[in-house]
Amino acid sequence: MKNKNGKKKAGMLAALLTCTTMLGACANPLSAVLTKPVFKVGQESCSQKDAKVILMNYQKEYSNLYGIDMWKHDYGQEQSLEEYIKDLTLAQMAQVYTLDVIASEKGVDLSEDEQKKVTEAAKTYLDGLDESERDYVAVSEKQAEKLFERYVLAEKLYESLKTDVNQEVSDDEARVMQLKQIYTSDASKAQNYLSQLQAGTDFETLAQTANEATSVDINVNRTTFPDDVTEKLFALTDGGITDVMEINGGYYIFYCSSAFDAELTEAHKTDVLEKRMSDAVTNTYSEYMNKLNSQENQDVWSQVTVDTSLKLESASFMEVYQQYFAKEEQ
Repeated sequence: MKNKNGKKKAGMLAALLTCTTMLGACANPLSAVLTKPVFKVGQESCSQKDAKVILMNYQKEYSNLYGIDMWKHDYGQEQSLEEYIKDLTLAQMAQVYTLDVIASEKGVDLSEDEQKKVTEAAKTYLDGLDESERDYVAVSEKQAEKLFERYVLAEKLYESLKTDVNQEVSDDEARVMQLKQIYTSDASKAQNYLSQLQAGTDFETLAQTANEATSVDINVNRTTFPDDVTEKLFALTDGGITDVMEINGGYYIFYCSSAFDAELTEAHKTDVLEKRMSDAVTNTYSEYMNKLNSQENQDVWSQVTVDTSLKLESASFMEVYQQYFAKEEQ
């Protein structure tokens, strides 16, 4: 499974399905392929009908992006728009199905109110489709309910895993420093600037003419630079100056304006906690993926195509999902 939009996706193993003996064995060999699942995660199977619901969801999302019909343009890319949204569909659904397997093992289930909303959402979704869209996805109300249930369970597990982590973030972990920088792409110039600073030249004055970066003043936290650079920067005290530091082929000298900015540090705690919670989910997800038997039926998925004749005027699956399950703003 491919990664899309910076998100973690399930790494599915390709399972080869052959039809070499089907032609003489049955009157309609394609029907045998169409009954096969798109992929399996553990004991859970994703049907082509379910996949088409999400594929049509992405189709609508991309159909009129930027106010143009995206399907009528050739973008000169190696991967077509259809291939791209098919990859998105498969990747997202593999992730959802995997989270559902984990939810089942951890005993996460729907509340009575959530189950009621699932039923209502499925009905709303199907009632909104026109005849051609219903024919394309071909899902029953029960199948639509199950798909909404899967997404709700995946989100519940995601939130559960996040809340299991330590919510306390220390000042040191979230610390934000205020620095001044002199950057140059020339190593000899950097050494010359350092010599001037060591001789008593004011850092700000020199930086105004010597710095090749867009700004002199920067805020730095523990993830701004590589660990070895961060270690040296966070050892500075107010007024401290570093030696010349080579970072990604460039040369830097830093001056510490403030080793600890209380206001910025407090604001950064939210980002640190979000990253910690996201890592907890990713680690659990990766751990289960290494244990689960996952198979992708590429021959089956290749039979599923995007129908560009659909009007797509009804609410998409995710629009209905948001209607019923969007989190209220705090």
